[in-house]
Amino acid sequence: MRTSLFVTVAILCALLVSCHAIWNSEPRIYLDDVPISGSEAEQIFDYAYPLVLMQVTQDLMFTVPFREKSHPNRFIMFDELAKPKNQAVVLGNRNTLYCVGWVDLSKGPVLFEIPEMGDRYFVMPLLDAWTNTFASLGSRTTGQKEQKYLLSLDDWEGEELEGYTTLRSPTSMVWITGRIQADSPADAKRAAQLQKKYVLKTLTEAQTGKDPFADYEPTYSAWQVRKPVPYSLKMSSEDFYDEFFNAWQNNPPAAGDTEMLNLLAKAGIDRQTTRSFNSLPGNVKAQLDAALHNKQQVYLDAFYKGEAQTDTWIFNVERMGTWGIDYARRAYWAMWGLGANLVEDAVYGVSQLDSNLDQMTGDQLYRIHFAADQLPPTRAFWSVTTYDNEGYLEQNKLDRYSLGSNHDLSFNPDGSLDIYLSHVRPEDVANWTPTPVGEFKILLRIYWPSQQILDGKWSLPPIEKMSRSGRTPYST
Repeated sequence: MRTSLFVTVAILCALLVSCHAIWNSEPRIYLDDVPISGSEAEQIFDYAYPLVLMQVTQDLMFTVPFREKSHPNRFIMFDELAKPKNQAVVLGNRNTLYCVGWVDLSKGPVLFEIPEMGDRYFVMPLLDAWTNTFASLGSRTTGQKEQKYLLSLDDWEGEELEGYTTLRSPTSMVWITGRIQADSPADAKRAAQLQKKYVLKTLTEAQTGKDPFADYEPTYSAWQVRKPVPYSLKMSSEDFYDEFFNAWQNNPPAAGDTEMLNLLAKAGIDRQTTRSFNSLPGNVKAQLDAALHNKQQVYLDAFYKGEAQTDTWIFNVERMGTWGIDYARRAYWAMWGLGANLVEDAVYGVSQLDSNLDQMTGDQLYRIHFAADQLPPTRAFWSVTTYDNEGYLEQNKLDRYSLGSNHDLSFNPDGSLDIYLSHVRPEDVANWTPTPVGEFKILLRIYWPSQQILDGKWSLPPIEKMSRSGRTPYST
């Protein structure tokens, strides 16, 4: 779909507006004469947050004006590596192509087919509406052969389809967050040919030729949302909880959510009868409003300022994507990186602070030094990518945003490796990745990590602030 110059310029200007600039950060005061305490109200926000963010993100992807409008049960193929203009999801990947499918099982099963993948690494996690990964297909788990699946709800009672493996989802919404390895823009063109062979369609359409979701109308639009995480962290209590109650209807709670359902009942919230925030008692609304404001500010500070960091890196090798009743952790990681893989498929080190716990800025020079025996141990590949402080790529003249094991790296004589980060190219260094001009984040991705990482026996290196010359203790 072609977009007029006026539309293109207008949306780019909108995307550049910082959602952090206008926000009253003063904490709200909790009430005493309420059925739920302030901390319980915060638990309710955390419980609801991933479900709301998933709906907002889905609708943004359906309505991005740079491509044809989409709807459920269609793949949205990203046939180029992530670019600065791609802002539907934070921390976009420069080492894989995305193959995104928003599935809606409310009108029956959906067919999902994967072609023969040759020797190219790929991973296809399937997330339910609460961001739990209930299946992960790909090189590590199901191999490279052609695969055919029938996606259905847990309680679907239809007949099995010959030649298809049935995968049952606990919720109507399913997000397929596929990634296919692509080592360069040229390699991405080859990987894109495989993407064209993926199939995603309802069983009804396959049998009748009629798409039951052809008239789907999104609740949100890209013009309205712009960037899902900042948007979700500025939603009013009415908008936030109305969306939660609506999405809750087709996406039931997990079996282990009994205590949370009891807490919601204390607040007068019931999945079968509660339809709007304004239908709740006034004191409950005030308590939920205070909790929403306070939690949003905590997450905004973590997202923009790195206030959650006590070490140079936030590096997680613990369980991801199977959250259980750890709602606070589930919400936190939805904010940081919605659609994260299982740790067995990929682990991530993210930071915006150097080894002195100072915010990194593009006018400085930083070095990441990997000792010869401390390169990231992986069965696939690893990379370091730079982002602005909101988690998006910032345009640079080289069109380079990452370096890693699939690039042509220059190693030191002893086998160690240095990667340099700054906005302006430093003197006499190799392995330089341009950074945004202001505050920035970096993300270290390790796909199919070795057991050494999962066992906690490998540590990320420091991020050292250097002199502008780039001279290091090693090179002198």
